[in-house]
Amino acid sequence: MKKIFIIIVSIFISLCSTPIFAQLEDPGADPDAPAAPIDGYVWILALVGLFYIFIRLKTFAKQTSTSRE
Repeated sequence: MKKIFIIIVSIFISLCSTPIFAQLEDPGADPDAPAAPIDGYVWILALVGLFYIFIRLKTFAKQTSTSRE
C-alpha cells in the first residue's frame, strides 16, 4: 500500500509541477518571437513515458514469474 501511495504522489507532483517549470514568455526575449512548442506537448511526453514504464514492468513481471517456476 505504501508503494502505491508513493507512486501516486510522485506522478501527481510531476504532473502538477510541469506548468510551473514551463515558461510561456521569456522576459529578456524579443516579444515577437514565438514561444517554445514543447510547452504544449509535455503531457504527451509524460503519457508516452508512463506507457513505456508500464510495458517494461509487464515484461519484467513475466520474466520474474517464469524464472520462479
